[in-house]
Amino acid sequence: SVEILCVCQGMFNELKYGFNTTPKWFQGLETLRGLDKSLNIRYCSKRKRTPCPLVQPQFLRKEKSMQRRFMVLLALTLALLIPGVASAELLVCAADLHLTRKGCYVNQDTGNIECQVWEWVVGSGDTYLNIQGISAHYLLYVTVLTGNPSYALGTFGTANLLVGRYNADPMLRPFGQDVDFLLDVCAFDPSTYGVNVSEYLGAGMESNEAYCTLATQYYSRVVGQFPNSADNADRYIDVRLSLAGWDLGTGQIRPAWRTNFESYAVGMVARVLERRIDWEHILYGGYDYTNISWAALIRVIVEMYAAGDIGAAEYAEALDMADLLLAEQEFDGSWDGDPQTTAYALLALRTDLDNPTWRLAAVRGENFLEAFAGIPQQCGWNYPPEYAEVNSEVIGALSEWQSLPFADGFETGDTSAWSSSVGVSPLREAVESIPALSVLRPAATPTF
Repeated sequence: SVEILCVCQGMFNELKYGFNTTPKWFQGLETLRGLDKSLNIRYCSKRKRTPCPLVQPQFLRKEKSMQRRFMVLLALTLALLIPGVASAELLVCAADLHLTRKGCYVNQDTGNIECQVWEWVVGSGDTYLNIQGISAHYLLYVTVLTGNPSYALGTFGTANLLVGRYNADPMLRPFGQDVDFLLDVCAFDPSTYGVNVSEYLGAGMESNEAYCTLATQYYSRVVGQFPNSADNADRYIDVRLSLAGWDLGTGQIRPAWRTNFESYAVGMVARVLERRIDWEHILYGGYDYTNISWAALIRVIVEMYAAGDIGAAEYAEALDMADLLLAEQEFDGSWDGDPQTTAYALLALRTDLDNPTWRLAAVRGENFLEAFAGIPQQCGWNYPPEYAEVNSEVIGALSEWQSLPFADGFETGDTSAWSSSVGVSPLREAVESIPALSVLRPAATPTF
């Protein structure tokens, strides 16, 4: 039975705010939010926010017409919620290929040959300091999906390389994504898979927990050099413009929070939200990175709110950004027609498994990534060019949605934002349109 029926959200937003935030792929219809297991609509949103407006007389025509609209919407919802065949084969193929590409390449930042790393552009033979940790990071997530420790173990060499680099120069400020990576290396214990830990740990380490201590020490350098969290946020906003939200969400706020610099992280959240007008849709290098910035911020803010480390006001802004992000989803299921942006959107949507609107959008995003993997190959995400970093990020996003979540900062601390249920498997839908590869923007990359 229908107890409450929402007015068309796009019409409501247009009347109230002057613009329509309904997803591009579903203009004019509101995705049902309070869908329980018996498929009875109980309420418009589980969130503690402004209630979805009740249907007003001017939007009603005939009862039968409204019933027909509801039945069509319900049918579409059911079609997307039915679990399909999990793409574990694609993930294993992609992870295997990605792992084999780890090797020795010329570091164009230092001029030295470095091993246990990935190229920036696949096939170029070149690596860079800022992409090494993030290119290794998400192989950790595949181990949980497959039960095969080789993927996670394959990242330890990169982790030890980073540790050696940061230990050699006590003043060297880390890339925040490297800190995030080391924290996940810390959370993965090889001994649980019957593997001799000492074979993989860096010099002088007695357990994998040492990576947590080191990650905290490295991020403390950031705090030491930028004691005012707002100043740290400003230096990204002023220079990186629409990409600043991604820089801060993935490379500053999340590692600061996970290394227990909570007030510092909250300060950066407050600043980036306060200055949204200064970075949203402001082109960086001629491209608009707003969607990937929204995704990165949504992810960390929802995680922090679930852990009780940030307030309701910031959380409400994250939900507002989520509404805007959902409205930007393309007909083919992607965001910006781009694998990297779509991957971060999936990571953001994974933070609330109880939200059916987010789940539906994620299913379609997964479908896009699966379809894109076949252009022109089956086990990677080619622009062209093909970026090892992007392959890693997509592997991580798909792994998060197709397995119980990896211990990425809160599973080990009893403050998990994740549900214990398995995410929806993607449907193998055909993608009807994929944008021309030449129009895709350059990949987002970490910066100091």
